[in-house]
Amino acid sequence: MKKSTNLYFNNNVDTKEKLNAIKSIGYDEFFTGIYDKLETIPWKEQIEYAKRIGLNCTMIHCSYREPLLNNFWLDNEIGEQVFQSYLEQINLCKGYTKNFVVHLNGDKNSVVSEIGLNRIRKLLEECEKYDINLCIENLYSANEIPYIFKNIKHKNLKICFDTGHKNFLTPNFNILKEYLPYISVLHIHDNHGEKDEHLILGKGNIDLNELSKYLSCRQDLVLASEMKNNEPNFVNALKEDYKALSMLEKMIENCYEK
Repeated sequence: MKKSTNLYFNNNVDTKEKLNAIKSIGYDEFFTGIYDKLETIPWKEQIEYAKRIGLNCTMIHCSYREPLLNNFWLDNEIGEQVFQSYLEQINLCKGYTKNFVVHLNGDKNSVVSEIGLNRIRKLLEECEKYDINLCIENLYSANEIPYIFKNIKHKNLKICFDTGHKNFLTPNFNILKEYLPYISVLHIHDNHGEKDEHLILGKGNIDLNELSKYLSCRQDLVLASEMKNNEPNFVNALKEDYKALSMLEKMIENCYEK
């Protein structure tokens, strides 16, 4: 299985230096976000440089302001601003990625609605123009993904499955069991079930056996980690992360063989 990691794991290092390290350690891909202020080169240049050194872009993460996100589902001006921002970002991503990851809620008070569904339908129209998947990331709500997929059927409607979010936000919602065929990309990281720590896999309490069992049925997916490590010696963190992904890959292969 191919392996990928997030470029924004450390914002204290030159962007090209990080990309060179990601390539040299053995990752096949990387992913980024529309966060120009956090890197030394803009995101489009990141992807172009990565392509020159042999790294594909797994996905592009949306730019967002979490306190505003619940408004996506509400009939108000802020909700329309969030929607328009995502529409513009999808348009910018054409030709740069197959997968665009979005956040549609910012806390547990989010309430789904037909207004939000209509906005998603319009986003999907834009995605279809450029053959980009709209990947809904699992966050605070256990109701959002079931509601969306019950009411919308579209070839570009997908899921970004975040292992850490599932572990501490919705531990009883088994997304892998219910929606595995719709998962297009992964965010693999660990925590202790209390907060979003973005640890390297194996450093928290995520059930790796369960994760491996389900992913053995989807070996077409890229094993993409989303760790955070701002230590000066970031190369060691990348090496440790790559080792953890390789361990997960072996576990997946063992499950598949059984």
